[in-house]
Amino acid sequence: MPRGHAKSLPVLMHHYINNSVNTITVPPAVFEEQCRTMQEHGWRGVSLAEAEAYFIDGEPLPVKSALITFDDGYLDNYAYAMPVLQRYGHKGVMFAVTARLAEASAPRYSLEDALAGNVPPLTELHDPVQPDALGLPTRTDVFCNKAEVHAMHKAGVLAVAGHSRYHRSVFLGEEYTGFVEPAEQSRTFYITAYGDIWGMPNFKAKTGFTNRAFLPCEDMLEKIKQLVPQEKAAAHAFFQTSAGRGDLQQLVNSFAGRMGRFETDAEMQDRLWEELAGGKQDLEAILGEKVRTLCWPWGFGSPMAERLALEAGYEAFHITSPGGNPPGKARAIRRFKVYNRKNGAWLVSRLQVYARPWIGELYARMRL
Repeated sequence: MPRGHAKSLPVLMHHYINNSVNTITVPPAVFEEQCRTMQEHGWRGVSLAEAEAYFIDGEPLPVKSALITFDDGYLDNYAYAMPVLQRYGHKGVMFAVTARLAEASAPRYSLEDALAGNVPPLTELHDPVQPDALGLPTRTDVFCNKAEVHAMHKAGVLAVAGHSRYHRSVFLGEEYTGFVEPAEQSRTFYITAYGDIWGMPNFKAKTGFTNRAFLPCEDMLEKIKQLVPQEKAAAHAFFQTSAGRGDLQQLVNSFAGRMGRFETDAEMQDRLWEELAGGKQDLEAILGEKVRTLCWPWGFGSPMAERLALEAGYEAFHITSPGGNPPGKARAIRRFKVYNRKNGAWLVSRLQVYARPWIGELYARMRL
């Protein structure tokens, strides 16, 4: 690359920008300190369009360029991250799970108010785990609506790209631990297409982009639904008795060795196509323009998923492993996790590391 051009583009990975306690949360005040420190040290958060030109077309970027990303599509990105980016001259990209974007005719808070930082403190954003009617802690994450995504993208400060339609997990096989029953729900995206069928074996699950789905026997599920009430409070009461659990265990035991089957190649392809092409179509309908970039849910995809994503029209792919990002390398764009650290110098030191492709690669390997 010519002198004065970036040899590697550091990519920052965020999720929540709020005051909740979570390993993937950065409080708004800390995020502002980090953005301020970047600006003071000459770093600039580039736009999605600039990043795509760099990764897909090999177009040069100035030294001290970085890409600031946010996964999933939370409302706090619109309310708290976007105005800070605007204030310090940065831009960034939010990767949205389209099935989580509610229909809406207008943003809950106007774009002008959001950009000016005039959104009031929102309790529901800062405390996203709340007790349900049974007193069980439950995730209550608030996502952007479609009007907010459209307005944010058109404003250009925080653009929007793909993160699939559902971000679903799949079951891995017959192995299970206990049963699906009303309990604490602390994760947002470890959800399968089956949702909550009370009494279903609690099969092990993992990302649906790298694993073939195990499909539970429909006959078994129907018999479970006949035995276990599917209304949440009634299901909770069912599981409080040893007799109920005993009857359920006996029923499930009768299906041993025939609890389900694995999806076929054609079924897996259809499922992945809905996630990838469906999510892309959803987002293009909201934005009114072509979507070229995908962030893989959980950071990676299978060979089949990668082939289908390319067929769907994605051209740049973000993962969750850290490392260097030289120009023209769009198939596995590496990102490093940004932590809740008030000292913005920590962030600048990581930017300096990942701005050097070989040093960034070596540093990333040392951390594995």
